[in-house]
Amino acid sequence: MKVLIANTLYYPDEAGGAEVSTRLLAEGLVRAGIDVCVVCATGGGVDRVEEINGVRVYRLRSVNLYWPHQRQKHGRVAKLLWHAIDVHNVMMSRKLNGIIAREKPDVISTNNLSCLSIDIWRLARNAGVPIVHTLRDYYLMCPTSIMCTQGKTCTRQCGVCVLYAEPKRAASGRVAAAVGVSRFVLQKHLDRGYFSRAARTAVIHNSWEPFENSTPTQRKRRYEGGPVRLGFLGRVSKEKGLELLLEQLLADDTLQWTLGVGGSGDSDYLQSIKKKYDDPRVEYLGQVNSSEFLDEIDILVVPSIWNEPFGRVTVEAYSHGVPVVGANTGGTPEIIEPRTNLVFDVNRPQSVIGKLHEAVALLEDPGTHERLRDFAKRFNVDTMVNSYLDLFESVLVQPTMQPVVFQ
Repeated sequence: MKVLIANTLYYPDEAGGAEVSTRLLAEGLVRAGIDVCVVCATGGGVDRVEEINGVRVYRLRSVNLYWPHQRQKHGRVAKLLWHAIDVHNVMMSRKLNGIIAREKPDVISTNNLSCLSIDIWRLARNAGVPIVHTLRDYYLMCPTSIMCTQGKTCTRQCGVCVLYAEPKRAASGRVAAAVGVSRFVLQKHLDRGYFSRAARTAVIHNSWEPFENSTPTQRKRRYEGGPVRLGFLGRVSKEKGLELLLEQLLADDTLQWTLGVGGSGDSDYLQSIKKKYDDPRVEYLGQVNSSEFLDEIDILVVPSIWNEPFGRVTVEAYSHGVPVVGANTGGTPEIIEPRTNLVFDVNRPQSVIGKLHEAVALLEDPGTHERLRDFAKRFNVDTMVNSYLDLFESVLVQPTMQPVVFQ
């Protein structure tokens, strides 16, 4: 079997979890004996082909008004034009068609398609190649890909989003199988009429990658009373909910705590929250080594306001035996370890304090860390890869109209 994977970016260009998951899938398929090639976009240079860990990688120079993965602000009109071009990018479509003709894949696995164009679905259909599309964000429904405006989750698509998304919704009918990295993100698309002709749907959770030079079986920190060390790890942006957490912590006097904030973000936004929530108990660490950070905290808090499709950091924390208090948004509740039940309601933000108290109580149980590490093992790379292989093989035979779900 030969599989062509399409994603906006590919290693070493890893802007977030989607890129990490795409790499883990590609390299895992190679280890399973599959011939794998990847097509992705790049903002500079020329079109080129390289091999990385057994994966052929086609890097196609983006052809649009600007490269969106640079920290540069653009006006509203420029953004609208960029997205209009991106839907059916003729120049990128020609490049993609050439790669499909050259590689002749048996299956095309598409992921984030920003900068590449959804026209790859039409090209695949014309070539008689079944498409498996994985939903890793809300790109098909919203220009920002997160469906969150000014720190508030969008309960429905606005007029601009509907106009932007309709061609993508219609084109999704060409997809043979639709995958969600959580039930939440998959159902959200299905409820809005996406993938109406897909013969199969599946939920395949992302996997976590063992940290280099990490020994997660031995925690460096053991809570022994006193102030609990809380951690926030990820991009510092409004939709990630750091302000919600800070407001509740600073208003509460029942919990002794310190908070380490690991991650970077827009400099103006960072300065504004540092000024607004000026407290010696809060330490802004910038970019950190994730493994070291997780070994030095007692509890991780994931207070995302937006409907985060998966949230890999939760599973990474569990791999280090760290309890996670997460918001009841998006796919987060699906991956919170069931026995801990540490999910708080963002509509009642004060409920995060009660869950933090519950998490502190868990730290007193010496078996907690091992139980969480065992739970993390469910999200291993082999399980994810085998689930995709089963799905790829299923779309190569005569499809049925009954959806199947891999977990």
